[in-house]
Amino acid sequence: MNSNPERYSGVYKELAELIGDAATLKIWKRFSGLNITFPQKLYSIDFRKEFIMENMELMRPSEMAKALGLSERRVRQIIAEIKCEKH
Repeated sequence: MNSNPERYSGVYKELAELIGDAATLKIWKRFSGLNITFPQKLYSIDFRKEFIMENMELMRPSEMAKALGLSERRVRQIIAEIKCEKH
């Protein structure tokens, strides 16, 4: 079956354009009929902390903030928490 996002309605059309027919059908089969909200935060607290620990000497807080979808202020807070835990 060739990909043709025009065959879908609403949000399914957007999904098909973004991820293709097969993935769109998987999402439809799994979640059809449900209202789903996607949270702003993609990464878990543990992952964010680990990422910051591994990169705080390599990247600026602004770069880490952008990569994680956090504010620079929050990244600086997490860095301070990490440094407190080390002492």
